[in-house]
Amino acid sequence: MSRIDKVFYADLTWPEVKEVVAEKRVVLIPVGSTEQHGPHLPLKVDWLCPSEICAAAAREIPSYVVVMPTVYYGFQEHALSFPGTISISEQNYVGFVFDICRSLIHHGFRKMIIVNGHGGNNSYLDVASRRVNNAFHDAYCCVVTWWDLVFRGPYREEMIRLRQSEFPGGMAHACELETSLMLKLAPELVQMEKATKFIPKHDRFIFTDLMLGGRNSDGPIVFAGITGRGGYPPEGITGDPTVATKEKGEKWFDAAVQSLVEFIKVWKEAEILPVKDFH
Repeated sequence: MSRIDKVFYADLTWPEVKEVVAEKRVVLIPVGSTEQHGPHLPLKVDWLCPSEICAAAAREIPSYVVVMPTVYYGFQEHALSFPGTISISEQNYVGFVFDICRSLIHHGFRKMIIVNGHGGNNSYLDVASRRVNNAFHDAYCCVVTWWDLVFRGPYREEMIRLRQSEFPGGMAHACELETSLMLKLAPELVQMEKATKFIPKHDRFIFTDLMLGGRNSDGPIVFAGITGRGGYPPEGITGDPTVATKEKGEKWFDAAVQSLVEFIKVWKEAEILPVKDFH
């Protein structure tokens, strides 16, 4: 049993950091963005969701993990047409996340899980985690986006059945999924009377839906558009938040937490295999 009952990195003293390193705890790094989410949701959706999922998972298995301070900003160049959005450029973002991991490895941590809440971050988090794994052969870093824990995790079938919005397109941005989670996490900040439905035009090749999962939650063709371009709704919503409910949010949130708890246990026990040089 761990002598340190704290799970948040920022709450530790430096001697306590040494102790949790000795316990071989897994580090959770919640990352998101500060971005417009329509007139009915606050700017903090993308960082609040992964932060709360990480915190809830840590409370279930406190001796296994330590949770880093949230990375509140992400790559958002495509959404700067809307007031409120903050964007970090590609190179800065990759370097910033890499340096967090580099510092953790320097202190002795060897297992990291980046838990993401913003689709636009995915490509750059992939690069950052690959840089970590290529640079430090005695450490492992992986990335998961929280909705993949819901719809691609062990509770997949049950979670899919809760969906009411049309597929594809009903779950994309400020949608049924994100709005439902916010109704659970911060209902006082949700203005449902301002929620509107918008399903973007799509064909067999280009479409987006969070339930698809994967790196971009896209169809077979990845097209990273600009949200201020013609054809994008002026409200800043893609999907159908009008069918969101707190009850669905609670179930989707719990599925994400339980999936993460199960993976943490697996990740903690994973053997870090040596790198061989075949020259």
